[in-house]
Amino acid sequence: MMTNNDIITSLQKSFPNLEFNEEESKYLTVNTSPEDYLAVMQNLREAGFDYLFSMTGMDWGKELGVTNHLENTQTGTMVVVKVKLEDRQNPELPTLENIWKTAHLHEREIFDLFGINFKGHTVMKRLLLSEDWEGYPMRKDWKDETKMIIR
Repeated sequence: MMTNNDIITSLQKSFPNLEFNEEESKYLTVNTSPEDYLAVMQNLREAGFDYLFSMTGMDWGKELGVTNHLENTQTGTMVVVKVKLEDRQNPELPTLENIWKTAHLHEREIFDLFGINFKGHTVMKRLLLSEDWEGYPMRKDWKDETKMIIR
């Protein structure tokens, strides 16, 4: 079974700038840059992380981003990969749908609710909201006075 130290050692060989965190979570967390994101994810897939079971859009205030949860289904090992984007006007990441098919709908949902575009995605359009919807309702700075409930 791969330990967190094995994962860290393996990734650091190719990506010396990655940041790792084992605190606050039962999973090893890997923080990557947008530039290394696709290569890090491909590396993890090749290392046996065959299941992308969660992909969540995030708004950390200053940055938008994505948190991914991966599992190696042979060993049960899990890892979290976070990527942050400082460009809130045109946030963009490469698609992961060619690595994990489960990314297809996750990325569409994130695009729909957070406005993060996934380059290379086969169907990059809204999933939940109507095509004429304006804005991204899961962003912290989103306001729509007509749909707000104020108590």
